[in-house]
Amino acid sequence: MHVHVINLDRSPERLAEFRSVNRHLAGLSRAVAFDGSKLDLAELARQGLISAEIRHPDYYSVGGIGLAVSQIALWDLAIKTGTVLTMAEDDAIFHSRFDACAPDVIKTLPADWDLIMWGYNFDLFMCFEMLPGVSSCLGQFEQERMRASVGAFQQQPIMPQAFRLIWAFGALCYSVSPKGAQSLKDKCLPLRRMIIDIPEAARAYPYSTKYRTVGLDNSMCAVYRQLDAFVCFPPLVISKNEREVDDPDPVGGEMVLRSLLRLCV
Repeated sequence: MHVHVINLDRSPERLAEFRSVNRHLAGLSRAVAFDGSKLDLAELARQGLISAEIRHPDYYSVGGIGLAVSQIALWDLAIKTGTVLTMAEDDAIFHSRFDACAPDVIKTLPADWDLIMWGYNFDLFMCFEMLPGVSSCLGQFEQERMRASVGAFQQQPIMPQAFRLIWAFGALCYSVSPKGAQSLKDKCLPLRRMIIDIPEAARAYPYSTKYRTVGLDNSMCAVYRQLDAFVCFPPLVISKNEREVDDPDPVGGEMVLRSLLRLCV
């Protein structure tokens, strides 16, 4: 599996850490991230990538727009080359057997699959069809315990399977087919302010069923049900996801409370 890691020119230390933590990956290339603070938002609106009013304190940050445009560029690459493309953010942590397991999981997908998420955020819930036509599964995770157990995650025996995806926050690593990339563009663009309804969330903390589009992952959540989208469970990729505290936005240089901003309360 070849992985395209999204990384800003001004963050070489993050790329170095990624390479160190994931030195077992066989194929890796750097995808230059778009710096949100340097983007011409009016031009992006003219191109149909974003809506003119997308910028708002409660929705997309400048950094969120930069990361979204970076991933959209990789969707375009998948379409142009006609090949499956795997992308990751530069804080992703891969299981030691990712290269061995991921291709086998993909072989179990239907021929017309669009996307498979290899990992997701642990701060909120994830929902998938555990038994199609019978029952979904709503999962919540132990983020603090995971952050302290990265080594254990990378080395433990694992038997990942693909399940049809309903909702998952975060887009830290996923593979997309050319068909899926085109479908994402058709259904997600232009990126815009949206309130997403997540009925399953009524059963999970923080018990809100309404979420704002503060990033591309939320916009993608709005269309997973319309796609042949899947999720790997248990995950083959995790992230410490340390952006929910008052740290500089890794792509735009802004200060955001990402987890809190998602909620529409």
